Amino acid sequence: MAPWKSQCLKCMKIVSPSYNKVKLRGHQCGYCAGTLVDPKDAVELMKISGFKPQVSYPGSNSPWESRCIKCKKVTSPTYSNVKKGIGCKFCSKRAVDSVDVIAAMTRRGFTTLEPYPGATKAWLVRCNKCQREFKTVYHSSKTRSGCGFCANVMVDENDIMERLKELNLKPLEKYQSAKTPWKCRCLVCNHIVFPTWNRIKQGRGHCAYCAQRRVDIPSALKFMKALGLKPLVDFPGSNKPWACKCLVCGLTVSPRWSGLQRGQGGCSNCADWGLNYGRPGYIYLITHEKLNAHKIGIANSYKSKKYDNRMYQHEKQGWVLYKKLEFKTVQEAADIERDVLTWLRLKVGLPAFLLPKQMPRGGHTETVNASEIDLPIIWAKVVELSRVEK
Repeated sequence: MAPWKSQCLKCMKIVSPSYNKVKLRGHQCGYCAGTLVDPKDAVELMKISGFKPQVSYPGSNSPWESRCIKCKKVTSPTYSNVKKGIGCKFCSKRAVDSVDVIAAMTRRGFTTLEPYPGATKAWLVRCNKCQREFKTVYHSSKTRSGCGFCANVMVDENDIMERLKELNLKPLEKYQSAKTPWKCRCLVCNHIVFPTWNRIKQGRGHCAYCAQRRVDIPSALKFMKALGLKPLVDFPGSNKPWACKCLVCGLTVSPRWSGLQRGQGGCSNCADWGLNYGRPGYIYLITHEKLNAHKIGIANSYKSKKYDNRMYQHEKQGWVLYKKLEFKTVQEAADIERDVLTWLRLKVGLPAFLLPKQMPRGGHTETVNASEIDLPIIWAKVVELSRVEK
């Protein structure tokens, strides 16, 4: 049972087997069997495998600090793994050096704000372009270069709230995702709408009721009654004929809701709709506090109408009437309107202020920035041009 110092006649190395082991197993030197490793052989194998050991041989299964001859990085493979053919973890992309990771993030436009936590863990960084701070993982950054905010893949809550404020929408629930309908209240018409952030980013997030993509049935019925019409069937849609009874003459007519909203349609027997330049009319000046805009316009004056259709449309969108001036014909009002707009554009130097999408019913070309000129100044010009004293 005692170790017996001997020389292996195969590998010529000195070993100490016991007689019993040799008797039971036959000749099998520990070096030849792989159970013993000569440090010199281990160092030679490491060099052949591309490693330069930095410390003495620690054992076959212990980490052995070595430098990769190819990438010059220090790593700690085990002798047994190297013997199996497993090479440098950095060269084989099984691991990444923190210095290389930080350099790669810098190339992608990020400044790292904390030590590298690992390829799959959240890492706090700052985008050098938009200066936003957020957490990303190096694993996903390898496949998607660039900032998610700059690419419109991610969104900042402050940006969302600012955009909703511009659209006159108030959120009634917490934001979930870009594709999830978001319950909001329109601050203009007070309706509940459900835009998505994707639609808002595409410029289509305006209130569906204000943009006339949807119709509030109670308001529509009230409007029809004001026009002297009584619907005989349920609302069919904006562009379909709507069978109604005229409360003035009793005839059945079929106007379209879209036409009524533009001042067209009604009872063909007794209604006097549309802008008729030969009939009486007026010039008006209105203002909108939230849009920060003033607008000048013209409309017909109909004694037979109980409801001023044009002014109703503006008031429904949040406009407030400042003053209006009656004329014998709309043509006279149109001439004054033209002269006032020429004065505003050429002499005062104020361009059209609002965009078409901000006035879906039309009239954006007749607007000015309310911060640049006061209502009394505009109206004084109207009076001057019309030669009518206040």
